[in-house]
Amino acid sequence: METLGFGHLGSFTPLYLEQFGIPTEAVPQWVGLLTAVSFVLGLPLAPLWGVWADRYSRKLIIVRSTVGEGLIFFLFGIADAPWQLIVARMLVGFILGNTGVMYALLSDVTPRRQLATAIAFISAGSTLGVSVGPFVGGWLVTWIGFERLFQLDAVICWAVALLLIVGLRDTRASDRPRASTLELLQALPGSLRASPVVLPLFGIYFIALLGMNMHAPFVPLLVAEVYRGAQLPVAIGTLALITGVISALCGPFVGRLGGRYGHRPVLAACVGIACIAVAVQTFVGDYTALVVARSVLGAVAGGLSPLIVSVIALATPEAQRASVLSLTLFPGNLSFLIGGVGGSAIAALGIRAVFAASAGILAVTSVVTLVAGRLGGRPTPQAEKAR
Repeated sequence: METLGFGHLGSFTPLYLEQFGIPTEAVPQWVGLLTAVSFVLGLPLAPLWGVWADRYSRKLIIVRSTVGEGLIFFLFGIADAPWQLIVARMLVGFILGNTGVMYALLSDVTPRRQLATAIAFISAGSTLGVSVGPFVGGWLVTWIGFERLFQLDAVICWAVALLLIVGLRDTRASDRPRASTLELLQALPGSLRASPVVLPLFGIYFIALLGMNMHAPFVPLLVAEVYRGAQLPVAIGTLALITGVISALCGPFVGRLGGRYGHRPVLAACVGIACIAVAVQTFVGDYTALVVARSVLGAVAGGLSPLIVSVIALATPEAQRASVLSLTLFPGNLSFLIGGVGGSAIAALGIRAVFAASAGILAVTSVVTLVAGRLGGRPTPQAEKAR
C-alpha cells in the first residue's frame, strides 16, 4: 500500500509538473532533481533507524515510516508551487529505513533455506504496489485529478499505520542489545565485517541498482514519446502494471534459482538480461516494443534484491541484523541520488541517452559479478552461531 503511493509519484510527477507551469523542455531536469532530493536526508539518517529498531522496537520504526509517507503524499496533494514539491520529497529522508527492518523481522521467523523466497514474496508486494498504483491511478486522475489522488494515498497510508499498530507483532528469538545508540552505531563497521561476503555485496548491489534506477524516473517521458493514443496516464499505468506483475511473479522463482544454482551465476545472468532489456529501450519506436522490453526487465529485476539481501541477512548475527539490513538501503538511496543527478545531466542530451548510460552500468555490473570472488564466503563464528 505504501509503494502504491510512491508508484503514483514516480509515474505522474512529470505530468503533475506541467500543472505548475514548468516548461516541457525543463521537465526532465525537474524529474531528476526531485528524485535526487528524496535521498539527501535519507543517506545520513538510514543507520539510525536500524539501530533504533534493534534497540527498541522494529514495529515502531515500521509504523513511523508509514505515518510519514502519508504526510509526504498529503503535502504533494496540497502543493501550489514547485518548491513545495521539493520540500515534500526531501521529507522522504525521514521515512526511509523500514524495508531493512521488515527484512530483519522476517528473517527472525523464517527458516534460512526459505529466506530468499520469503524476501522475494515481500518484495513482490512492494512491486505490485508500484505497478498496480499507476494503473489504477491512471484511471482515477481522469475523474479526481492529481491532487485528490495524492491525498487519497495519504489517507490509505494512515489507515495502514493503524492496522500495523493493532496487528503487527514484534517478535525475535534473541534479547535486544543493551548498548546505547552511539555504541551500536560505532559497532556497525564491525557488524559489516561479520562476513567477508557483506561489503563486496554492498558494492555490487550499488552498481546494479544504479543501472536499474538511473533511467527509472524517465520511463514516463519515454512513454510520452512513443505512445500515440489519447490516454497517456492510462498508458503509463498499464506499462507499470504489466512490468510489476511480471516482476512480482518471477521474483520468488529467481530466488529459488539462486538457492539451487548459486547466487553469483544467477545474479550475473539476471543483470546481463537487464542490460540487454534497458539497451533495447534506447531504440524502441512504439509502445508495444517498449512494453516487451520493460516486461523482460521486470522478469529479472524482481530477483536481484532478494538474492543479495538474503545472503547478507544469513551472514549477519541476529542481534545486529536490523542495523545491517537497514544499511542495504544505502546502495538504493545512493543510486537514486547519484542516478537522479546524473540522469538529469545526461537528459540534456535526450532522455534516451539516460537509458544508454544505464545499460552500460548494468553491463559493467554483470562483468564485475562474474569476475568477483565467490559471493557466499564463510561467515564468522558469531554469524554461524546466529544461523
